[in-house]
Amino acid sequence: MSKPELKSVVLAVLLAGAGPALLSTPLYADAIREKVSVSPEKTISPSEEAVISSAGVKVLRHIAQARAGIHKKDAEAAQTELGQADKLLDIIHQALPTTSVKDRIWVAKKHLEYENTEEVLPDLIPIYSSLDELTDIMPVKAARQHLDQARARLKAGDKAKAKKALEETDAALQYTEIDLPLGTTRRLVAQAEADLRNNKFDDADKSLKSAEDAVVFISVGIQQPLFSAKAALYQGVVAMDAGNDDLAKADFQNAIDFLRAAKQSGDDTTREAAGQLLQEAQPLMADLESGTTVSAGFHRLLERVQAYTDRSVEYLTTGWERYRAEGHPFKSDLIEAKLHLTNARIDLFTGQETDMARKELGKADKLLGQAAKAAGGDAATGDYQQKIEKLRGSVDTLSARPDSGGPSLYTALEQQLDDMISVL
Repeated sequence: MSKPELKSVVLAVLLAGAGPALLSTPLYADAIREKVSVSPEKTISPSEEAVISSAGVKVLRHIAQARAGIHKKDAEAAQTELGQADKLLDIIHQALPTTSVKDRIWVAKKHLEYENTEEVLPDLIPIYSSLDELTDIMPVKAARQHLDQARARLKAGDKAKAKKALEETDAALQYTEIDLPLGTTRRLVAQAEADLRNNKFDDADKSLKSAEDAVVFISVGIQQPLFSAKAALYQGVVAMDAGNDDLAKADFQNAIDFLRAAKQSGDDTTREAAGQLLQEAQPLMADLESGTTVSAGFHRLLERVQAYTDRSVEYLTTGWERYRAEGHPFKSDLIEAKLHLTNARIDLFTGQETDMARKELGKADKLLGQAAKAAGGDAATGDYQQKIEKLRGSVDTLSARPDSGGPSLYTALEQQLDDMISVL
């Protein structure tokens, strides 16, 4: 993000927190409505993190004030506060590096509803360009493969499969740690607004209580060392692939330092993940220093870090201690099952280690069995039991022959688990 663009975001954040009286004037209202375009030239910088964190804190304040209004049965005051929260959530969304390309994918899918497939093909050109711009800051290989499939389906005149491939392209771009908690927060705030319109004060308060956990993560979690380690590791892999070993060594050392910091975390999940990742990272670094070829090892480690950061986001945005007391008891099993399924994919297709993949699939199968049993004990979650059992059947098939489905099958199963986790 350039300095002028960053200033626009800062201005919008400050104005959005200024209160309804100030926002009512045309000048400040125009500033809030100003489209903040983000050119994804690099990963989120410390300055941008500060902006997002500041916006998150202000969202938290407005949600707290909305809950105060709810407890007073003052729906109008609560709605006003949630309106302010919506503006700030829009600002956070615009600050993400993936926003531009996701918007273009949305346009292409919309055009598919009323245009011939060949007329939609030009929509893919700016999407490819956006992916090129993101190459230096995030993995885009999977997204590009799905986009290639979309292009092939468009050329073949198959609208349904082209739309599915575009949706998979979009899903592959869930990169930043903000994506999931931001989506969760927006959904919960929208639900609270709908409940308020129907005078369902208790339901609205419950939604906002859950939203607060996701907002806390937006304002604090993005600066956690585990996620900083992932960013440094990715930069190191890019440098190594470009032949710049000296720069790669510096980035990898930064990643190891961040992992050491994460190992001191007070959160058990983060501490455990950092410890396991360090066990892989430190020998690779020693091999790199000795001149051994370690490119495949670092690529595998990057995928592993991504899997662990995904798990951390899923736990942190749930407000885990609160969730364990009030939510679905099998969500933890689904989160852990997804981690082992992802690890199986990494072991098989990146590490070429079939036996390790089979062990990870066995762990995923056991956790899915526990989740299905827990879901069956509650009439309200019976539908989940059927979905989980179906997933478990696919995992059983893979356990017998891990390479029978290819990486796309693993990714599809991970996405199904993602969908369940995100709505529980």
